[in-house]
Amino acid sequence: MRIRLRRLQFLLAMSVLTAAGLPPCAARAETHEAASLTPEAVWAAIDAAQDGDTVQLPAGTAVWSKGWNSGRGAKMKAITIQGAGIDKTIIGDDRAQPDAAPFFLLGVEGKPFRVTGITLDGTGYRNAGNWGGLMTIRGTCKNFRIDHCKFKNCDHMLEIDGDTYGLVDHCYFEGLESHGGNVQPVVYSGPGAPNYRKPLSLGTAEAMYFEDNEVYIAPLAGTGGKRTGNNPWIAPHGGSRVVIRHNKLVNSQLEIYRPGLNKQYGSQSAEIYDNQFSVAGEGRPQGFIFIGAGVAIVFNNTVTGTTYNIRVVELRNERAWRDLPSFPKADGTIPTDGNRIPAGQLGAGYPCFGQVGWATNVDGVFKPTPCYAWNNTFNGVPLRMETSRRADANEAATIKEGREFFNEKPPAEYYAPYVYPHPLQRGP
Repeated sequence: MRIRLRRLQFLLAMSVLTAAGLPPCAARAETHEAASLTPEAVWAAIDAAQDGDTVQLPAGTAVWSKGWNSGRGAKMKAITIQGAGIDKTIIGDDRAQPDAAPFFLLGVEGKPFRVTGITLDGTGYRNAGNWGGLMTIRGTCKNFRIDHCKFKNCDHMLEIDGDTYGLVDHCYFEGLESHGGNVQPVVYSGPGAPNYRKPLSLGTAEAMYFEDNEVYIAPLAGTGGKRTGNNPWIAPHGGSRVVIRHNKLVNSQLEIYRPGLNKQYGSQSAEIYDNQFSVAGEGRPQGFIFIGAGVAIVFNNTVTGTTYNIRVVELRNERAWRDLPSFPKADGTIPTDGNRIPAGQLGAGYPCFGQVGWATNVDGVFKPTPCYAWNNTFNGVPLRMETSRRADANEAATIKEGREFFNEKPPAEYYAPYVYPHPLQRGP
C-alpha cells in the first residue's frame, strides 16, 4: 500500500510539472557552482552536472590557455552554463598553439543546452580565436541556445559547424582590433551535400537563428588596420540554413556565401529581415547584404549611411565565370549542373548547382526556388535586390529578375516567417 501511495504522489507531482509547462527533470534540477574561474574548475562542475542542472560560473576575470573541454571531447548534457553576466564573468583566450576553443560544445540531439551571461575576450592575444573561435559548437543538437554573451576582439569569435542549429540571441559582438585578418565574428558551416537532398524548411525552426544581437566593428579593425570594409558579421556556407532577424549591425555586413569557401558548398537558404544596418565613425562597409548562393528572403531591413560601396542587395553566381575551390566553372558539361543552357552558349551550365534561385536538387531534379525582397529601405528610400553590376554577361545570363528573384512579397504558400521571438527564448 505504501509503495502504491508513493507512486501516486510521484505521478501527481509529474502532472503538476507538465501542466506548468516544465520538464520532469526540473523536479530534481540542481545548481553546481564552479569553485573558481579556471578551465579545471569549470570542467569539474560540468562533469558533476546531470540533465536539467545548471552550472554556475563565478564573477571575475580569468585568462585561459586551454578550454575546459580540451583533450576531453566531452559531449554536452542538457544543462545550462551560466555566468554572472556580461562583463562580470570574463574569460580571455590566450592559446599559444592549436587547441580546443575556451568553450568547445559538442552537442547531442535531444539534449538542449544553453550558455548565458559570459564575456569571451581575445583582446591583446594574437592567437585568440584562431583555432575554432572563442566558442565552437559542433555535433547534432537541434535546439541549443547561446544568449546574453559578449564576444570580443578576435577575427573569429563564434564557430558553428555541421548538422546542428539553435538560437543565438541578445549577444554582443565587438571587434575593436584585428589579429591579422578580416574581423568575421561568426563562421557557420552547415552539413553540406545532405541538405540539398532535403526539401527546404523556410519559415520553420529547422535553421540556425540569429536574433536580437548587436554587432560593432571598428573602422580600422580590418586587415592591417586598413579600411577595407570587408568585415562580415556572418558568412554562412556548407549547405547552411539561416535566419538572421532583429539584429543591429554597425560597420558590418552579411555575406551569404558562394561555393568554394574551404572547398565547401555555398549557403542553401537565408531569411534576413527586420535588421538595422548603419555606419559609425569612418566606417566604409563594402555593402550590407550579399547573396552568393541558394534562396534568400529579404524584407523589412533598414540601412542608413553614406559610405557603403555597394547600395543594393547584391546577387552573384561566380561559378558562371570562374573556377572555385572544388567547384569548377560551369560550362554546360558538368553533370552536377542543370545544363539547360548547353556548352558554348551564354550562361552555359544554367542552372548551376546551388546557385542563386536554385537551392535544392532533390533526387537529382533541379527545382526553382526564387529569392524575394520587399519593404527594405536605404536612407529612407526603397532598396532593391539586383544582379551585381560587376557580373559579366555569362553570369548575368544565369540570374534574371522575374525568374531567379523578385522585388515583391512572395505568395503565402511559398513563404511565411517563423514565430518571433523564437520559442527557445522562453526556455525549456
